[in-house]
Amino acid sequence: MRIKSLFVNSARMDIIQYFETLPWVFGAAITVAFFILFSIVGVIVVRRLVNFEYLKAHHDVAGYVFNNLGVLYAVLLAFTVVNVQQRFDKIKEISEIEASYLVDLYRDAEVFPPKYAQDIRDSIKKYAQSVIEDEWDLMPLGIFSKTTIQSLKDVWAAYYRVELETKKQEIWYAESINKLNNLTNTRLARLVGSRESLGIEMWILLILGGLTLIIFFWFFGLESLIPHLLMAAILAAAIAFLLFLIYSLDTAFSGTLKVTPESMERVLQGFNYPITT
Repeated sequence: MRIKSLFVNSARMDIIQYFETLPWVFGAAITVAFFILFSIVGVIVVRRLVNFEYLKAHHDVAGYVFNNLGVLYAVLLAFTVVNVQQRFDKIKEISEIEASYLVDLYRDAEVFPPKYAQDIRDSIKKYAQSVIEDEWDLMPLGIFSKTTIQSLKDVWAAYYRVELETKKQEIWYAESINKLNNLTNTRLARLVGSRESLGIEMWILLILGGLTLIIFFWFFGLESLIPHLLMAAILAAAIAFLLFLIYSLDTAFSGTLKVTPESMERVLQGFNYPITT
């Protein structure tokens, strides 16, 4: 049973990872198509199994209940979209701030004696490179890289070895240590952000809420089949698209709509240019 469970979980993860590698448009199209197919099949089945006059007799009450459910679900969707969008933007901003601290530290190292300045800059380069090559791919899993941790320790060690010679260097050293602390904190915030998500309970509520509205619409007593199918498809498409958007924003470090190490890459490329003072 345990082997079977591991196999099922592995297969499910492979499907999810493959789905996330698809272009955003394709992923949205597949999700919307599945929901539309589900809604159309449901309408056809219900109209064949349930007497039309029976459905029509309860149309007014069903419409009132449907409107209220729709309002509640719309509020839930709107709140969720705003929530995941703000969290996505925050994680992206944190990543950019982390990169900006590296730029500051790299530039400020100029004030220290040459051998210490070069040591600091080399360690900063290695840290930026490790974030891009070692840690970023682990972000979707919500785990950190031991190599990147060691690279950050090397940055701290480079500052520990600095021997200050002037009052000016002491002032800049204190400021650099403050920025290094901020760098460490922003990295921690990035790691914590990679583990944040809506949670299984919220996703169950969102999916069941959407399916409830779609299924509820099956039982409306519309005389013509084509308009019934068309309206059911539009409702399903709207719900599916919003759910896919929420999922894309909720998984900030995976999929095609994700936070990339672009800021860190630009910083690392900039380090190849000499510092002018």
